[in-house]
Amino acid sequence: MPPFELRWKTYNHIDHPYGDLIWHLFWGFIMGIAFVYAVVNYDFWFLVICVIGLIFFFHPGFYKPQLMEIKITNEGLYVDKNFYPWDRFAGFEIFENELRSFIFFIPKKLSFGLHVPIEEFFVSKEEVREKLRMVLEEVDGSVPLVFKIYRAFFL
Repeated sequence: MPPFELRWKTYNHIDHPYGDLIWHLFWGFIMGIAFVYAVVNYDFWFLVICVIGLIFFFHPGFYKPQLMEIKITNEGLYVDKNFYPWDRFAGFEIFENELRSFIFFIPKKLSFGLHVPIEEFFVSKEEVREKLRMVLEEVDGSVPLVFKIYRAFFL
């Protein structure tokens, strides 16, 4: 197999509902009711869960987009500084939402799959598919529903 390399930079997500005022008002109201319920009923564990929920939903570090560098070579996949050899994956599938395309890598072992965005400004989806077919099998219908739902909201 001839050596190849595809490289691009992209954000892990480009649009996020956490930045929306309605999102903050809705979850603030829900968490406020839950917080009052926990205090009134002396439910310490529910109070702890509410505080963790408040941190999760409103801390900007959890939803700030981060720039990632993706590199696909004949040796494996690089996501930032992390290397994933091809023998770790059983196959791949390219899936889309209304704005972006993603590659889902099917793990060989029981674990979560890896999915990375394709930045079509730097590399075409067909070019990525062509190179990946050289090292992995393309499988249709392998993307779990959880990943599709996640990428429907977190573009």
